[in-house]
Amino acid sequence: MLEPTAEAPPTEFRAVASLALREAAEQCGLKTRDARLMRLFATAVFHLPEADAVARVAPVTGIDTVTQLDTSVRVTRWLNDIGFPSVESLPVDQPVTSHRCVVTFWRYLPQRGPAPKPADLGGLLRQLHRLGPPPVRLPAHRPLTGVRHAIQSSQAVSDDERTWLSDHCQQLQDAYDGLAFALPTGIIHGDAYRGNLLRSGHDVVLADWDAVSSGPREIDLIPTMQATRFGLRADERDAFIAVYGHDIRRWAGYQTLHDIRELSTTSALLRDAHLDATGYRELQVRLRSLRTGDDRSWTAF
Repeated sequence: MLEPTAEAPPTEFRAVASLALREAAEQCGLKTRDARLMRLFATAVFHLPEADAVARVAPVTGIDTVTQLDTSVRVTRWLNDIGFPSVESLPVDQPVTSHRCVVTFWRYLPQRGPAPKPADLGGLLRQLHRLGPPPVRLPAHRPLTGVRHAIQSSQAVSDDERTWLSDHCQQLQDAYDGLAFALPTGIIHGDAYRGNLLRSGHDVVLADWDAVSSGPREIDLIPTMQATRFGLRADERDAFIAVYGHDIRRWAGYQTLHDIRELSTTSALLRDAHLDATGYRELQVRLRSLRTGDDRSWTAF
């Protein structure tokens, strides 16, 4: 594993993700023949059939990126040891830095059967939030860090849009700093939404621990509430709440966390939308919603 770097992330992440994958896999003794890109948004996810593995390639966005992904690998190994339903990292020396990206490797889970539901997520989070602290030092949850950097470096927004986004970001940060949380602080996933659920045989496991940290448990509940933007039905949201056992919509800080999540979903679009017409159109839709307060549906990637 290489040391963290303060270099800027690659401006054309899509172009370098494959290069980073090949170099990192070679360092770990893994074969990349017939590697297939499965997903490309905030990270690039590849299936490596010969290694029966998945590689996650993330851009370095700050001096803490490598440390954070090292933490994610170590936390998931602990979770697997204690029997928590989590994805499993490969037993290689990782994460690996390459081409200003960070690469981690995970066991491949073929997705067969019905897609996991928000209620499954509610159960996993209830279980996670009951755990004691891991034998790994967790960073404190810091909202808006990634999107703040994306706003400043984006080539997809005008000066007026950048100014508005920066001001909006600061207003939300100020509001967050004044919140009184109802739930205790402890281990949180940090990006707990239904897209990070995977099937492992008949079970459902939680994936993508890149943002694991110590923070208020409300942070893990808000993505499902905000997912109405992406077509989540009211009954699915209610099922999530029922299984978890706490409805944060009754809490005074709900709207602040909701708005923080909405802004944070623009991070990858701010980074890459200048390279892709579809991404640029979606970024404009989301910016218009944020500025006008409309409830228009957004497209998930």
